[in-house]
Amino acid sequence: MKLMARTFLVAIWLAAAGMTGVLGFIGYELSRSRGGPSQAMPIAPVRRNPNEWARWVITEHRSAHQVFIAHVETRFLTEAVAITHQIADPVKDRYAEILVYFHRPGRPDVLPPRRVQWTRAGGYVQTIYADP
Repeated sequence: MKLMARTFLVAIWLAAAGMTGVLGFIGYELSRSRGGPSQAMPIAPVRRNPNEWARWVITEHRSAHQVFIAHVETRFLTEAVAITHQIADPVKDRYAEILVYFHRPGRPDVLPPRRVQWTRAGGYVQTIYADP
Protein backbone atom coordinates (compact mmCIF):
# COMPACT_ATOMS: atom_id res chain seq x y z
CA MET A 1 0.00 0.00 0.00
CA LYS A 2 2.85 2.34 0.91
CA LEU A 3 4.66 1.56 -2.37
CA MET A 4 1.51 2.29 -4.39
CA ALA A 5 1.04 5.64 -2.61
CA ARG A 6 4.67 6.62 -3.31
CA THR A 7 4.34 5.60 -6.96
CA PHE A 8 1.18 7.69 -7.24
CA LEU A 9 2.93 10.73 -5.68
CA VAL A 10 5.92 10.35 -8.03
CA ALA A 11 3.54 10.19 -11.01
CA ILE A 12 1.73 13.33 -9.81
CA TRP A 13 5.05 15.11 -9.28
CA LEU A 14 6.31 14.16 -12.77
CA ALA A 15 3.04 15.31 -14.36
CA ALA A 16 3.26 18.65 -12.53
CA ALA A 17 6.90 19.12 -13.58
CA GLY A 18 6.00 18.27 -17.17
CA MET A 19 3.13 20.75 -17.23
CA THR A 20 5.39 23.44 -15.77
CA GLY A 21 7.89 22.79 -18.53
CA VAL A 22 5.21 22.91 -21.23
CA LEU A 23 3.79 26.18 -19.89
CA GLY A 24 7.28 27.66 -19.66
CA PHE A 25 8.00 26.70 -23.28
CA ILE A 26 4.70 28.19 -24.48
CA GLY A 27 5.43 31.41 -22.59
CA TYR A 28 8.91 31.59 -24.13
CA GLU A 29 7.57 31.05 -27.66
CA LEU A 30 4.90 33.70 -27.24
CA SER A 31 7.29 36.29 -25.84
CA ARG A 32 10.25 35.99 -28.20
CA SER A 33 10.61 38.51 -30.99
CA ARG A 34 9.73 37.46 -34.52
CA GLY A 35 11.10 40.59 -36.21
CA GLY A 36 9.35 43.81 -37.02
CA PRO A 37 6.06 43.85 -38.89
CA SER A 38 6.22 44.40 -42.63
CA GLN A 39 5.13 47.82 -43.73
CA ALA A 40 3.61 48.73 -47.06
CA MET A 41 5.43 51.42 -48.99
CA PRO A 42 3.38 54.56 -49.56
CA ILE A 43 4.42 54.94 -53.21
CA ALA A 44 1.32 54.50 -55.33
CA PRO A 45 -2.25 53.32 -55.24
CA VAL A 46 -2.68 49.69 -56.14
CA ARG A 47 -3.06 49.05 -59.89
CA ARG A 48 -2.81 52.36 -61.63
CA ASN A 49 -2.68 53.14 -65.32
CA PRO A 50 0.77 53.62 -66.82
CA ASN A 51 2.02 57.08 -67.67
CA GLU A 52 2.91 56.99 -71.35
CA TRP A 53 5.58 59.69 -70.89
CA ALA A 54 7.44 57.94 -68.06
CA ARG A 55 10.31 55.50 -68.74
CA TRP A 56 8.74 53.13 -66.22
CA VAL A 57 5.87 53.08 -63.75
CA ILE A 58 4.90 50.87 -60.82
CA THR A 59 1.38 49.66 -61.58
CA GLU A 60 0.93 47.29 -58.60
CA HIS A 61 2.72 46.64 -55.34
CA ARG A 62 2.23 44.47 -52.27
CA SER A 63 4.21 43.72 -49.12
CA ALA A 64 3.84 40.98 -46.54
CA HIS A 65 6.09 38.86 -44.33
CA GLN A 66 9.23 40.94 -45.01
CA VAL A 67 8.75 40.65 -48.82
CA PHE A 68 7.97 43.53 -51.20
CA ILE A 69 6.57 42.74 -54.65
CA ALA A 70 6.13 45.33 -57.40
CA HIS A 71 4.92 45.18 -61.00
CA VAL A 72 6.50 47.67 -63.37
CA GLU A 73 5.48 48.54 -66.92
CA THR A 74 8.23 49.80 -69.20
CA ARG A 75 9.37 49.76 -72.83
CA PHE A 76 12.97 49.49 -71.59
CA LEU A 77 13.12 45.90 -70.32
CA THR A 78 16.90 45.84 -70.77
CA GLU A 79 17.15 48.41 -67.94
CA ALA A 80 15.37 46.14 -65.43
CA VAL A 81 18.26 45.91 -62.97
CA ALA A 82 18.85 49.69 -62.96
CA ILE A 83 15.13 50.32 -62.44
CA THR A 84 15.09 47.81 -59.57
CA HIS A 85 17.98 49.69 -57.93
CA GLN A 86 15.87 52.86 -58.01
CA ILE A 87 12.93 51.04 -56.41
CA ALA A 88 14.77 48.85 -53.89
CA ASP A 89 17.68 50.96 -52.64
CA PRO A 90 15.59 53.35 -50.51
CA VAL A 91 13.68 50.53 -48.76
CA LYS A 92 15.85 47.42 -48.71
CA ASP A 93 16.65 47.80 -45.00
CA ARG A 94 12.93 47.13 -44.30
CA TYR A 95 12.59 43.91 -46.32
CA ALA A 96 14.31 40.53 -46.55
CA GLU A 97 13.40 40.14 -50.22
CA ILE A 98 12.25 42.46 -53.00
CA LEU A 99 10.76 41.11 -56.23
CA VAL A 100 10.12 43.38 -59.22
CA TYR A 101 8.24 41.94 -62.20
CA PHE A 102 8.64 43.79 -65.49
CA HIS A 103 5.87 43.97 -68.10
CA ARG A 104 5.57 45.68 -71.44
CA PRO A 105 3.13 48.63 -71.46
CA GLY A 106 -0.45 47.38 -71.44
CA ARG A 107 0.72 43.91 -70.38
CA PRO A 108 0.33 42.10 -73.72
CA ASP A 109 2.13 39.04 -72.34
CA VAL A 110 0.52 36.47 -70.07
CA LEU A 111 3.64 36.25 -67.92
CA PRO A 112 6.13 39.02 -67.16
CA PRO A 113 9.13 38.93 -69.52
CA ARG A 114 11.59 39.71 -66.70
CA ARG A 115 11.96 39.60 -62.95
CA VAL A 116 14.64 41.06 -60.73
CA GLN A 117 15.04 39.70 -57.21
CA TRP A 118 16.98 41.38 -54.43
CA THR A 119 17.99 39.62 -51.21
CA ARG A 120 20.58 40.53 -48.60
CA ALA A 121 22.50 37.33 -49.29
CA GLY A 122 22.28 37.24 -53.08
CA GLY A 123 22.03 40.88 -54.10
CA TYR A 124 20.32 41.60 -57.42
CA VAL A 125 19.49 38.61 -59.63
CA GLN A 126 17.72 39.02 -62.97
CA THR A 127 15.62 36.27 -64.51
CA ILE A 128 14.71 36.64 -68.19
CA TYR A 129 11.57 34.73 -69.16
CA ALA A 130 11.23 36.19 -72.68
CA ASP A 131 13.41 38.35 -74.91
CA PRO A 132 12.22 41.92 -75.55
